[in-house]
Amino acid sequence: MIDAGRFFVPGPTEVRPDVLAAMAQPMIFHRSREMEALMRRVNTGLGHVFGTRRTVHVVTGSGTAAMELAIRGGTKQRVLSVVHGDFGERFAKMAEACGRTVTRLTAQPGDVVPLDHIRDSLRGAEFDAVTVTYSETALGVLADVESIARVVREARPECLILVDAVSAAGAIPLRVDEWGIDAAVSASQKALALPPGLAFAAVSQRFVERARAVPDRGIYLDVIRYEEFANKAQSPTTPAVSLLFALDKQMADVELETLERRFARHVAMRDACTAWVERAEAAALGVRLVARPGNRSPSVTCIETDQQKAILERMREQGYELGGGQAPMAKNSIRVGHMGDHTVAGVEGMLEVLERVLRTL
Repeated sequence: MIDAGRFFVPGPTEVRPDVLAAMAQPMIFHRSREMEALMRRVNTGLGHVFGTRRTVHVVTGSGTAAMELAIRGGTKQRVLSVVHGDFGERFAKMAEACGRTVTRLTAQPGDVVPLDHIRDSLRGAEFDAVTVTYSETALGVLADVESIARVVREARPECLILVDAVSAAGAIPLRVDEWGIDAAVSASQKALALPPGLAFAAVSQRFVERARAVPDRGIYLDVIRYEEFANKAQSPTTPAVSLLFALDKQMADVELETLERRFARHVAMRDACTAWVERAEAAALGVRLVARPGNRSPSVTCIETDQQKAILERMREQGYELGGGQAPMAKNSIRVGHMGDHTVAGVEGMLEVLERVLRTL
């Protein structure tokens, strides 16, 4: 069994014992005043994380559920998908599965789609929504979501901007209201360092108005139902009560740390990984950073290597769990998840072991 402090998979992430312990509280009725008070508390914390004054809807499900909520409510017919890796591609496929026509702008692994390409595409066709992943967990690529949102507003004002912030929220500044984002979605098991099972959706008033006019929103992921129940500080369906207890505890701890320090810690962990990989590459240890300078996520680092399987097995023998690759580099990369409650010292300790493993190979 891997020790919690040595668990560097890019989701689910390490969960602290005191957060896990919060889940052992007695069950409460999800239509009680106690639940309403709990929902109000967690929403205050989530509002700070997402940078919004509106309610952040909590969905019992994975981050994929919140992504589908965004697609079902925020798109009509034609979607422009900015794809920087496997999860950006998932957003695009989801829109197609919901009956939308999708045009993709796909970057080479490690790169981002130039803003001019997005602007030109928007001016050349009648798109009603744009999807983009903020932190691409598959390749460790960080998109300039603030600039993309600005380009979308300028080139096609009626177009909604839908952001997958699954491995970004809680690790990287996110300002939904200020940047004019119409939907930002995330999940509990990434940078918020909680067990899997909760998804989050921060949506604009413009998104809600769009959703009211969309006929095929479904039921479970219908944002209008979430809006209606949010007025009562409730969930439209039975929520994962125990996970909400954990979320309540973590939101209090995030407030104590402050978001500014949390963001700085994630940048420091990213920089530690970057510096180590560059030294290892210079020492001919057979590794290379995938994401280009300026495009590197503070929450996950993707490392190209031809010895993926051996590295993962050797690290597991040393008590460390790292992530394998995902498309389009599923077989020739490893991923280090340095998000949530990990520390710079913990990351550096893991990298020392990783270097010894590489030298044995």
